[in-house]
Amino acid sequence: MELISFLFRVAIFTLLAATPPVHASADVIVPWNMTADEVYDLRVQSVDPDSSVRQRANAYRIYLALTPPGWGTGPVCWLAYQVDIDTTQVNISIPADVAPDKSRVRFSSSFMKKGAARTQGFSYSATTRLLGANGTWSQRELDGWVIGSADEISCWAYGCARSCEDQYYTGDKTRSSDGTSDRKANACVKKCAKTLNPQGAAASIMSMPSLLVVGVIIGAVHLIADTF
Repeated sequence: MELISFLFRVAIFTLLAATPPVHASADVIVPWNMTADEVYDLRVQSVDPDSSVRQRANAYRIYLALTPPGWGTGPVCWLAYQVDIDTTQVNISIPADVAPDKSRVRFSSSFMKKGAARTQGFSYSATTRLLGANGTWSQRELDGWVIGSADEISCWAYGCARSCEDQYYTGDKTRSSDGTSDRKANACVKKCAKTLNPQGAAASIMSMPSLLVVGVIIGAVHLIADTF
């Protein structure tokens, strides 16, 4: 019950006069628009010292979730790979090539154990419109298939991974998943991740001064986004 109450806790934020218009659901407040490649400072509400969450997690991961036309929403790439559960500030930016201009996107978050490759389920924010983006949906995405694993591909490598599918995806939904084209695409995607994924501290947290504040609550993680 403690975890449930934590997930649905409603926070009250004071928005600065310069804050852009927002829309909200019962537990999420996000700006109507966000700009690609612009840095946002996410302040994260700490987990209570005696919270039962700490028994199964000591960190969290932040993802970008996309909704290809005609399909459902899901995390496609990570924005902050491993953040200590007591960290209350995370800087992120959404690369321009991750989605088409004016796409509706969401943040997703998940608790995890440090060093673990996988996380413990997802929660989602409300949607926000991504401005200044220049990505193009791959045919694989339009056919309802994912590109690699959101736990392995950073959002900075996602455009490269998408180009792998543009090169190798055949569109044949009946072929075996271990076909030649899939093996080549998977190898290409892994190379993108190895080359372009941020490393070390850059994959988790940074710190910068902030100018604007908007409230973002993502499931179990309460975030305040500062626009730069």
